[in-house]
Amino acid sequence: MKADDSILALIPKGCRVNWNEKQKRFYVFKSSYYYSKEAKRSKEKRVQVGTVVDGVFTYAKSYLMSQELKSLKREAAETKTTVVEKPRKLVDSEITDLRQKGKVQYPLAYVYLAALFCSLSGQTNCVQIADYWKNNRPALESIFEDFPKQDISHDTVRRLLMLIDPDQFQSFYSKLVKPLLHKFTSRVVAVDGQAVRASKNSTQKNGKYILTFYDTDNGIALGQKLIGEKHNEITYAADMVEGLDLRGSIVTADALHTQEKFAAKLIEQGADYCLAVKQNQKTLYYDIQLCFVDRLETRTLEIEKIELGHGRIETRRISVSPGNTLKADHLKKWIGLDEGTIIKATTEIVDKTTGQISSLDRYFICSLNWFNTHIAEQCARSVRRHWGIENDLHYVLDVDFFQDRTQCKNANYLQNRTLLHKWALGVIRQAQKEEENNTGKTAKSVKRYMAQFNAPSIALDALTRILG
Repeated sequence: MKADDSILALIPKGCRVNWNEKQKRFYVFKSSYYYSKEAKRSKEKRVQVGTVVDGVFTYAKSYLMSQELKSLKREAAETKTTVVEKPRKLVDSEITDLRQKGKVQYPLAYVYLAALFCSLSGQTNCVQIADYWKNNRPALESIFEDFPKQDISHDTVRRLLMLIDPDQFQSFYSKLVKPLLHKFTSRVVAVDGQAVRASKNSTQKNGKYILTFYDTDNGIALGQKLIGEKHNEITYAADMVEGLDLRGSIVTADALHTQEKFAAKLIEQGADYCLAVKQNQKTLYYDIQLCFVDRLETRTLEIEKIELGHGRIETRRISVSPGNTLKADHLKKWIGLDEGTIIKATTEIVDKTTGQISSLDRYFICSLNWFNTHIAEQCARSVRRHWGIENDLHYVLDVDFFQDRTQCKNANYLQNRTLLHKWALGVIRQAQKEEENNTGKTAKSVKRYMAQFNAPSIALDALTRILG
């Protein structure tokens, strides 16, 4: 039986029909041809699309399933392309390759992406990155179609890490960590320097210093700066404020950074400050002490917290008074202090074994408004959270990433390498928070996450999840 025009109008374009006399229906199919080596001629391959029964066309279930499978594969391929292109394009847009294009054997984007993946497993020295490249090259080739087919030497890795401008790498780093930052109300940003002791030389006995702004609530280093040999942290802190988004945050620092210029810059950028005061600011230090001794001042607020652990009883007491109790001379110098607060933090420790008691008083100036709700609790939190930069950042970098053992003379290499450490730690911190939120249990340790991120596919998934 031949198919008339009414039947042909029912079938999809590009299909053919065949009448089945026994079942009284038209079978609709698509034909494709291929060359058969065995038969030494072309052969036809038919795929059933559907049937026409009593003037009604119906798709075959097998055809619909195959089309859906093809669509899913196409979407997966498109997603993979997008996932792969995002990090590579970010490297290309932020970092300038100064090499001659005709002589480039290892694209800069792939070297830095391999370094990022490797850093998530806690390995950031040149030999480790080169070994990671060699051991995982088949996996990297499956992810990146044009990934180099040859291994890279550790000397080349070192040269390329030295080649990049630290400011460009800082910009690249900022783009990477921006999605990790949640703008908490009054997030505490701690400022402190850290010595890389293995980098010491005749002029820097303790090693090169790196000044860091660390978001203690998000667990992310916002930025860093290498301290010059003839400078100290004070020179750089105020300048770094302008390049960071600190609006709505409380910036804490030790007495070294209790400088009028630094405080003014923070207020100008929309941040508050909570700065330690010691005898490097003698007049201010003794005047704050007198304010808390003055029995006529009745506006002082106090809160106290007792903690047990590590074989001791620790009592922390925070006393907060209005900033305008200080002399007018101080209020003129320190912007925001006239409406802010002064803080006395007393820590008393009782050794449970020996019964020995030790006590320490510390003093701070703070621009948080005295009339804020729960001002004493805010001040206590600011003072306490400052230690996050030592406990959660510097200690982990030295213990888990062996940063303290980084031996190098080149400033660019040191800055870029320490940024790799901080990026990897930031990603791991976010993974830990996600795990705790999802399970309600304590997250795996940093070391266990390093082992998990050793696989390039998992590292890529972490990177692309950050980039959105």
